[in-house]
Amino acid sequence: MAGALAIAAAAGSYDRDWAGLPEEILLMFMRELEIPDLVRSGAVCASWHAVYLAVRRHRFPLPIPRNQLPCLLYACRDSAADGAVVRCPFTGDSVRVPLPLPPLTRHSTVGSAHGWLVTADEASNLHLLNPITGAHAALPPISTLHHVESCADAEGRLMYNVFDRGDPEPTPLDAREARDCMYHRVTLSCSPSAGSACIVLLVHMPVGELSYARLGDKRWTWISPDDHQLMSISWGFMDSFYNEDDGLFYVLRSHRSVFTLNFNGPSLVVKKIMRRVRKGDDPSSMYILQAPWGDILQIWRWRSYTDSSTPVELPRDLLGHNEDEIDRYIELRTTEIRSIRLTLRTRHLGS
Repeated sequence: MAGALAIAAAAGSYDRDWAGLPEEILLMFMRELEIPDLVRSGAVCASWHAVYLAVRRHRFPLPIPRNQLPCLLYACRDSAADGAVVRCPFTGDSVRVPLPLPPLTRHSTVGSAHGWLVTADEASNLHLLNPITGAHAALPPISTLHHVESCADAEGRLMYNVFDRGDPEPTPLDAREARDCMYHRVTLSCSPSAGSACIVLLVHMPVGELSYARLGDKRWTWISPDDHQLMSISWGFMDSFYNEDDGLFYVLRSHRSVFTLNFNGPSLVVKKIMRRVRKGDDPSSMYILQAPWGDILQIWRWRSYTDSSTPVELPRDLLGHNEDEIDRYIELRTTEIRSIRLTLRTRHLGS
């Protein structure tokens, strides 16, 4: 609300009744606020709170500028069962927000983009949730992924069999295990408020497969090497991002090659833009991203277990039945990070 106060100061009108602004004017301004300011505006007075609730109720697509600072959304013991905290790590400001159903305590968060969360429910099915407006969209069930089938164990509990590249024996996962380890990366092409124009790219088990769906699809579509010869194999992908400048998904494979996925035509077009890189030891993790200045980077990260002088505190709900087996003086730390820049010449390899 700093902008509104500055306007009032310039006009010399601090004595005006801002609470008396017409609802349609307040609604227009609140739709343009960043999330922390929107939440704060609801605490000004009763009339402003009513308009704030209207913004949430009507589920307007809130503006998420590309240069907006990211925020942390989390629930904790001090927050209500149906609430959470939005915190800006750069300013230190925190605001509480009431969450729409379903509560995050029953979902695992596996990604976020454009102000929306990607969550996995109790059955490990993915959902898109806007924690500010309450908008919600369900993605296709996990059982529609290639190599995945639903079943039940001897006690009737929901299970999933995940088949790995021709192995006749599947990997059985219960719903919680599938929720925790099935999804490696979720990338959105745009805000889900755009409906079927929003494409969701999924990097998932087994061994880094690629699947995608548009909002409203009933099934995930597997990206098969039989349909795209440049891929040669379907597995081994680790990370992805969407480039708004050229409208392409960029995906990184474990041996450091890079592909683009173009969904803008009548059918998917796959191109290899960077060949395999052979450089020393394999990193523990690899990422691909677009820097604020436009360069596309590969990030290589090495981690190792080291002795800690103080015990590591872990939440009890993460310990499970293995509390006595965990060494609290062993900590996994990042030991090295390298970045590789893709040049314009490199990007066109194999296209």
